[in-house]
Amino acid sequence: MTAVELARKQLGSMIESLRAIRKQIVEIQESIPPMSQETSQEDLEGELDAPTEIRAILGNALRDRLDPLIRDLITAAGCEPPAKSDR
Repeated sequence: MTAVELARKQLGSMIESLRAIRKQIVEIQESIPPMSQETSQEDLEGELDAPTEIRAILGNALRDRLDPLIRDLITAAGCEPPAKSDR
């Protein structure tokens, strides 16, 4: 096995682990019901309540950090990107 093949194999395992972590984060986020503050744009202007803040932080972490990392690792591994429903 070449160094590149080994790296791709290791990246594949890492991608699967990150997808599992992503799924856990989504499950945590979805387990916290949206508060009225999240459903009203006017209410988002002030201080966030704890549930809204947690949901927002998790959403930002997924969108801004984890999803791009997974996409970049897929590219580096030379893998085909997953269907949108798999992410």
